[in-house]
Amino acid sequence: MIILFIGRFQPFHEGHIKTIVSICKNKDKIKIVIGSKQFSFTKINPFTFEERKEMIESSLKDQNFKSFEIFGLEDKNEYKRWYKDLISTVGNFDVCYTGNKLVKRILSDNKQRVETVDYFHIDKFSGTNIRKTILKNKNIEDLVPKATLKVIHKTNGIERIKNIERTGSNRIFTIGHSTRDIDDFILLIKEYGIKEVVDIRTIPKSRHNPQFNSENLKAILIKNRIEYKHLKELGGLRKTNNNSINTFWKNYSFRGFADYMQKKEFKDGINKLIRISIKKRTVIMCAEILPWNCHRSLISDLITTKNFSVTHIINHNETLEHEINKHAKIYRGSIIYK
Repeated sequence: MIILFIGRFQPFHEGHIKTIVSICKNKDKIKIVIGSKQFSFTKINPFTFEERKEMIESSLKDQNFKSFEIFGLEDKNEYKRWYKDLISTVGNFDVCYTGNKLVKRILSDNKQRVETVDYFHIDKFSGTNIRKTILKNKNIEDLVPKATLKVIHKTNGIERIKNIERTGSNRIFTIGHSTRDIDDFILLIKEYGIKEVVDIRTIPKSRHNPQFNSENLKAILIKNRIEYKHLKELGGLRKTNNNSINTFWKNYSFRGFADYMQKKEFKDGINKLIRISIKKRTVIMCAEILPWNCHRSLISDLITTKNFSVTHIINHNETLEHEINKHAKIYRGSIIYK
């Protein structure tokens, strides 16, 4: 028998595992559909599709499940379109188990067999309860499988959920192109729903990685319906002042940029970046893969003081929520480091 199981899995938890065990027999195959595929970094959908997929896949493998497939499905405004997409995505199935009344109605109207699933301790094992537990700074180890918890930690998910509560949709992402393959770079930023790349390199070229020269990058981004903008006002390679007040920085490159952050040109660039990010999900891009090796970490410090969250994209299913440098001090609309 082919079983269909649909949910948002925000996050995948022990109730899901127990439900799957209860509805599957030895020879059954289960098709798991992750709904709301297109949403992430919101209060009710904090995790991306790929993150949720890894949670489910690794957790089921830990339970020695072998006969399963995982699919993603976007939400639609029209029930007919949603059902059509469902069938074209997952193919045939014998029965769908769901606790969602709307899903049950849509499938029943289309003459599909539907069974109501009895979730285990739904008051305890629910995405809503787990997210609330995180916001209360309480432990969730007994609420989610170990493999899921590993993904949550890898994606800095605990801090992400807290930051979403604190700043809402005010969020900017950062990324370093490094030596990435351009196709993988595109897949990576799409994974996080990025709609605009803001290039913060002073010189938007790369001798060793020409795929990230501004002309080449802009062309492939446009093909993928992603906007590109070069903000030279936020570029690095700035000289230090003789009377620099940013005495924390012993690295002259970072000290020079910290000095530059006091200038009107830089502040204008930050305001442009914020305006862009409010309209579209935005990532600022530089060359260094690790944010703490790049001047974007200083930019992130300032943005964080303006009631924004900053997420550093490291790799697929690997992110860090920015924490402001403890030596950063608010100073005349910007920050200094002492």
